Amino acid sequence: MTSVLRLAIYTAFVFIATIVLQIYTPATRGYFNLGEASIYSIAYIATPLVTGLAAGVGSALADLVTGYWYFAPGTLIIKFCEGFIVSYLMSRFSKLKITQLKVLSIATSVAAGILISLAGILLWTGSVELSSVPINVFNIQITLVTATFDLAGYIWVLVGVAVTLVLLYTIIIRGSENISAALSMSIGGLGMVMGYLLYEYYISNPFLGLPSEAAFAEVPVNIGQMIFGLVIALSVIGFLRRAFR
Repeated sequence: MTSVLRLAIYTAFVFIATIVLQIYTPATRGYFNLGEASIYSIAYIATPLVTGLAAGVGSALADLVTGYWYFAPGTLIIKFCEGFIVSYLMSRFSKLKITQLKVLSIATSVAAGILISLAGILLWTGSVELSSVPINVFNIQITLVTATFDLAGYIWVLVGVAVTLVLLYTIIIRGSENISAALSMSIGGLGMVMGYLLYEYYISNPFLGLPSEAAFAEVPVNIGQMIFGLVIALSVIGFLRRAFR
């Protein structure tokens, strides 16, 4: 199989994974998707450049086709960097000792927990309204209910701790057979979270007439997207390791 054909297949894989499930985020007019699962899986079997191109082009095409065109320029760059970083780190981290990998895993997990806690404390303390969110599954919309409730700041501290523990479990326990890959996905995923935060804060939200600070609303969404992608990709990688052993 030629490299061009491989790139086309990987790009299509990312595109399909990104559009198969979309959950709208009103604060930024973005959406939750399963694209990370495909990007991380490809990173395990492809070079950094091929992974980056498939991730960037496939994800940007998904934005254009599903009506989120205002994200496409940022997505092209952000997802390219994410795919490139994850694939590159997988090859680099495979040479590190297990102790070094665990220290880096703890640092990455704590950083994710702090980020989501700060976003929650800054935006969602006090009376919070959870608006109806349309979930798009192959262009079939399912609408959730609307509810109003109170959130104290310490709740977000607990959420941050929970995210840290979930990431640690996912990387060190669930990803025990391949901690280097799990850690690489986490670092690349956090890069994606920060990339969209900056893009939405400085570019897409002002362009769409939305408050810049609302960009923080997508931080928990993107961290969740990263974790879902990580868990799915670890299963795919485990299958590939067993299949080609």
